[in-house]
Amino acid sequence: MDIFSIPNFFPITLSPVYEAIPMQIGLKGPPPAFTTTFGAISFNTTLSAVPTRSRETLLVALFFMTAFGGSPAASTPEDPKLTFVLGSLAAFRVGGVLVPATTVAMIVTPDALITAAAALSLSTRTVGGLVGYSNYYKIFATKLEQKLPAYVAQYAIKADHPPSSAEVFVGTSLTVLENITQIKGVTPAVIAGATRGTQCAYSQSLKYVWFTIIAFGSMAIICCILLPSTKKYQTNRVAVQI
Repeated sequence: MDIFSIPNFFPITLSPVYEAIPMQIGLKGPPPAFTTTFGAISFNTTLSAVPTRSRETLLVALFFMTAFGGSPAASTPEDPKLTFVLGSLAAFRVGGVLVPATTVAMIVTPDALITAAAALSLSTRTVGGLVGYSNYYKIFATKLEQKLPAYVAQYAIKADHPPSSAEVFVGTSLTVLENITQIKGVTPAVIAGATRGTQCAYSQSLKYVWFTIIAFGSMAIICCILLPSTKKYQTNRVAVQI
């Protein structure tokens, strides 16, 4: 459930929360993907380097996942650099759990069932990801529905839009945006204020997604602590020579 959070929701942060400049979005997209790959390689290498500590290796990855998975909650529309750094670190933990967990599963599986274990690992991950994404999206959509009109109105009024027509302004800006200039009292400053309100609404709504990651991560840590040692299975014996 946690693994699918950053790939699905971090891209949302790059566009609605911050100014949608295509070049910047393109440049900020690859680093989290690279840190995911680096996390997978690093923790899988650790499994080989310290074969008797697979549980501890996964535990470190899960602590990393829980801490940095929830860290984007600290970001705001005013600090894109912090958000980018936290998102990249959160992506590192995705790789740290994604591949090593499957590796450990196949280490303890009888030779005849290795392919079945790999298939079950992938299918369980997909099903869990779908359930997690559904929960995250419901949380995000519910919070955004509550916060978006309020923030747009608040920031538009701060920009000197008449409070008496704030409801009409919000309704138009969220439904028929091209008609917004026809509303009395709308100025470029008011439109800019409404844009800022939209960014804040998205940022505040996404916080609850990151908070939920912490809850799921804590559950994963407990499950990992209960894992038995894999030491007796790690003998350097090769199941199949290719």
